[in-house]
Amino acid sequence: LPLVASILRVLSAGSDCPLGSLFSFMEEYGALCVPFSHAEAGMAAAEVAIIAFVQPWYGPSQMAVRQLQAAAPPCGVEVFFVDADQEAKKVHQLGIWASPALLFFARGHQLTVQRPEVDDANKYVGSISMEELDSLMRQAHDCLTTGTTLIRAGAHK
Repeated sequence: LPLVASILRVLSAGSDCPLGSLFSFMEEYGALCVPFSHAEAGMAAAEVAIIAFVQPWYGPSQMAVRQLQAAAPPCGVEVFFVDADQEAKKVHQLGIWASPALLFFARGHQLTVQRPEVDDANKYVGSISMEELDSLMRQAHDCLTTGTTLIRAGAHK
């Protein structure tokens, strides 16, 4: 990732290479935003993955990026950040109307997120505590052995 980040920094500094328009880099967070198609391909190859739709300029999305960068590696979860503004058409096709929006996958299968007082959904939308994020990632890992496709989030505190 550091090499890719360096290349993208050069591309965004004025190169005419078309890759510069495919990827955006949230330099202050060291996060690479990729097109949804790249995230989808990466997710399919991962044991446990999260596709995180974020808006780089939006505070809660910035917080989610930092949380995911800290919590995902120790849990063995691959995270793919997608710029929700650049992928607006896909975001709306997926029924995402706010960010951050986290989609959880186990071996390429999308998991259902169950939250109290909210209909079950294929995503977790909004701010999330580190404890909640850690719990959801661990449950996603458990889905690998149990074969279930449901993860449960607690109530907002």
